[in-house]
Amino acid sequence: MATGMFHVKHYNMGKTKNKNIQEIYQTDVMVIGSGHAGCEAALASARAGARTILVTINIDNIALMPCNSAIGGQGRGQLVREIDALNGEMGKNADKTFISSRILNTSKGPALRAIRAVIDKKSYQLEMKKTLENQENLSIRQGIIVGLQAVKGFYKVYTNDDLCYESKAVIIATGTFMNGKIFWGKYEKQAGRQGEVNSTHMAISLKELGFSFGRLRTETPPRVDKKTINFEFLKIQQYDAYPQMFSFDNRYDGREQQCSHIAYIDKKCIEYIRENISKSPIFERDLSSNSPKYCPSIEDKIKRFTDKDRHLVFIQPEGIDTNEMYLHGLYTTFAEDIQIEVIHRIKGMENAELARPGYGVEYDYLLPFQLNNNLESKTHKNLFFAGQINGSTGYEEAAAQGVIAGYNAALSSLKQKQIIITREDAYMGILVDDIITKGISEPYRMLTSRNENRLLHRHDNADFRMLKYLKILGFFEKAARIETKYEKINSAFLNIKKNSTKYSGEIIEDIRQDRLNTESLQKIKSYFNLDDTEIESLVIELKYEVYLERERQRVGNLAFVEDMIIPDDIKYNKVKNLSNEALEKLSKIRPKFLGQALRLEGVRPLDVLSLLSYIKNVSRETLKSINKRSNEN
Repeated sequence: MATGMFHVKHYNMGKTKNKNIQEIYQTDVMVIGSGHAGCEAALASARAGARTILVTINIDNIALMPCNSAIGGQGRGQLVREIDALNGEMGKNADKTFISSRILNTSKGPALRAIRAVIDKKSYQLEMKKTLENQENLSIRQGIIVGLQAVKGFYKVYTNDDLCYESKAVIIATGTFMNGKIFWGKYEKQAGRQGEVNSTHMAISLKELGFSFGRLRTETPPRVDKKTINFEFLKIQQYDAYPQMFSFDNRYDGREQQCSHIAYIDKKCIEYIRENISKSPIFERDLSSNSPKYCPSIEDKIKRFTDKDRHLVFIQPEGIDTNEMYLHGLYTTFAEDIQIEVIHRIKGMENAELARPGYGVEYDYLLPFQLNNNLESKTHKNLFFAGQINGSTGYEEAAAQGVIAGYNAALSSLKQKQIIITREDAYMGILVDDIITKGISEPYRMLTSRNENRLLHRHDNADFRMLKYLKILGFFEKAARIETKYEKINSAFLNIKKNSTKYSGEIIEDIRQDRLNTESLQKIKSYFNLDDTEIESLVIELKYEVYLERERQRVGNLAFVEDMIIPDDIKYNKVKNLSNEALEKLSKIRPKFLGQALRLEGVRPLDVLSLLSYIKNVSRETLKSINKRSNEN
């Protein structure tokens, strides 16, 4: 066993769920599941000083990327940066194993920019496994959990090989394995993923403890053989020549990168899908689960977006040493023969050979209103949940929850104060706040549009935003490095604003007119001794100074609207900038107070700010005095 883990032989336990139990393993924190949530949870717990054990169904599948072969993107790239700032591993591991990387939305404002990297999936797994195996305070065990028992002061966890673990805190990170079922065409099998058994006994134990569950589903795309694709007819999706890294500690090592390609599902293919759509199990069967709105199957796309005459498909390599290509955008549950016909109707893929069919997976998820903002159960102290079991989808969302649950489980087991990451500070805080307060009706995906403060929550300043949490966690050396970095940036900002250098006026004018070039950037770099990432933050602060100050003033606005009355006669279709989903929910439910509107699923803080602005402009008399619910009573 690893350092700090102790093993107790025990032959007379008294009343247990399994009289054949021969041995007990005792620890501070136990993590169940080794997906992206479980990996980050185990590492965070161990790095916080707690004796930690990670139990997984198959050690060979630690950190498996069963669907997309990419990490990052809008909202999710910011999450990875925040994970890295909190000493998580996803960003560092992605930097080690990426095939290609690029910054998205370079032509747009800094709030929308984010890194997205295509990853060598097998290398990512092996590197993460190596990190876990060599982490102090952490042990890894293979096994299937068949029982969870709450005992005064700790939990007993039983495995199918007659072992018992006693732990002060437990983190459930079972992903799609809880009563998981996979399907495509007529085929159906009880499984957490293709080729892996699911978990049924764990669900029974949790229901016995009083937890309530819902049902969700997601779909995966087929993979094809690279040798059989005609790339001559495909558009190249170029990578960045000098890509940024996810981890603030890393710099590009000059490795050779591989291109992804873009194809289109056009009219001929759309017609074929429409002709066969009734054969998809999504529509053929009476499924009780909801699928992701923001990552839909091709069947859902064709049915929902009838006005579209084509749909994008991104063809990504799955690794350097494999010919499997991932068809991002072609998620499906069609039978294999239909999947092949769909692929053959895509230009450049007329002769493509299928390597693996796409499939759907249904699974139980915890209704997340049962959790606090630290991801701890409201009814069972020291029992935490992280990842897809909470209703989210995506590697990055899972990893972010793993970090939060891992630190808090460790801190609780060590009887130290836990951390709550707020939505005012981070995408991580928004993620958790959204799922536990608004609930889940479909797999939750992080989007920049969910963030009312996205100009403040940029990917370049994630380390600064996590600074206070690092200090609470005791990572003072890293916190000091971050403070030094931003002291340099702030000093340069003030010097330029005060015109204290001969370059100040020239620099500000170049920034405002978007005339920065290699020469001017080199002047800033050399004069103020800044690196590329520090210059990025400096330029943003200078260029968007007015907007940043305006957004900082807006941060506190929502705190004052909780009990503000919405006029009964309001016409929501007149409110500018409401999302379609918010318009639908507000018109249907017609909340009495702005605070109620904010908590409706599908209503973003940005929608509430738009609503507030409308009320101020249209109903000024109503707002002469702030109406409190207590006054009404």
